[in-house]
Amino acid sequence: MFNTKKMFTIVMSILMVMSLFTGCGSKETVSNGDSQNTDGKVNEQQGDSKKQVKLSIWWASQDEFKQPLLDAIAEYEAEHPNVKIEPEWLANFDYYDNYKVALAGKTAPDIVKIDHVFVQTLGYNDQILELSEFGANDIKDKFVESAWKANMYQDNVYALPFDANTLALMYNEDLLAKAGKEVPTTYEELKDVALAINDLGEEGVYGYTVPVNPKGSGFLSFQFSSWVARNGGSILNDDWSASTLDSKEAVNALQQVDDLLSCGAIPPNVYLENEFYEGKIGLLEMGCWNINRLNADKTASLNVAPLVSLKDGVTGYAPLGLYSLAITKATKHQQEAYDFCKFLATNKDLQLSYAKQTHLMPSLKDSLEDEMFNTPEWKVFVEQFKNTVSRPGSPAWPSIDKHLSNAIQKVLTGVAEPEEALKEAKELCDEEIKNIK
Repeated sequence: MFNTKKMFTIVMSILMVMSLFTGCGSKETVSNGDSQNTDGKVNEQQGDSKKQVKLSIWWASQDEFKQPLLDAIAEYEAEHPNVKIEPEWLANFDYYDNYKVALAGKTAPDIVKIDHVFVQTLGYNDQILELSEFGANDIKDKFVESAWKANMYQDNVYALPFDANTLALMYNEDLLAKAGKEVPTTYEELKDVALAINDLGEEGVYGYTVPVNPKGSGFLSFQFSSWVARNGGSILNDDWSASTLDSKEAVNALQQVDDLLSCGAIPPNVYLENEFYEGKIGLLEMGCWNINRLNADKTASLNVAPLVSLKDGVTGYAPLGLYSLAITKATKHQQEAYDFCKFLATNKDLQLSYAKQTHLMPSLKDSLEDEMFNTPEWKVFVEQFKNTVSRPGSPAWPSIDKHLSNAIQKVLTGVAEPEEALKEAKELCDEEIKNIK
């Protein structure tokens, strides 16, 4: 017998199932509000049809560093509405240890701006992306050559250069005039000028100062690397397989610094950088980040010149400081992260804005041609930038830096002689290098 009630129930069930398929098959909402048909084609609405992507980036928190990035983010997000950039502000630039902790805890940002000396270590440990596969080599000619090479390890590029810095010789015109001396251009002249200023007999006045610090100083090894280069030497050999700290060039460099201390040209166990700006120090090797302080205090007439030559026939190399943009390998958005890094690194206006607020130098060649760098003071630093030496990009660098700094401190505090201290440092550095597999 035909059951009408049962038949009605079956028909209604079929209709409900069909309605569900119709609802699922028409359109699929994509995270940015675009719609997708059942054939997989995207119905483009306004803007990009890609899914929404969030990228985190670590950056220093000081106001002068923040604003250029915020402006760049606003510009980039306007052009790429599917990308959201979330900056994380850190207290200063030296957050390598924080980054290692974040990597271990799988909380690292997608992008990090970091000191170039750590790039090779991170690349060696397979913690950041190798960028040539994203087309990085297509833009390398836009950058100052030394800045580009500083981010390479075994012919691979692991970061894009951003802001650079280097040292030049700052000097006090008034003290040099009182001592009857010209700006030094050689080591012998440097020593002579420093002693002549000391001989003025003015309280608290010294001819020269170096970043000696019994507690250790990364700035000391940074500066000393150029002293070795200006003697014709290096910290490591050409393929970074061994330390060359026991070479005659390295030993002579440290002997020169020690001689300045022994003869009284520099004060012992103290670094008097601030006293230079107050008119108490005659000579100081200092970075472009303090170029604004040359004219900030009118109590002294301060100026800047190229670094002195330490050996006949050897270029007056300055140390290269560089912060670069690296991408955490674990990021879920590799291409998007690279695209944003490329935008930051090759954005002339951004690099100039950053330079004007921080007194650091762009790594882009075009940006260095801006009128900002046409002043007599900036011309010295830009010219010095062309002759720089970077700290060796070995994965063992963090340990090498520690051993080198300790050796220098031992000499400058009278604990060891240069040859002895550097021989010990070489042996320790070689052990660190052997652990690199």
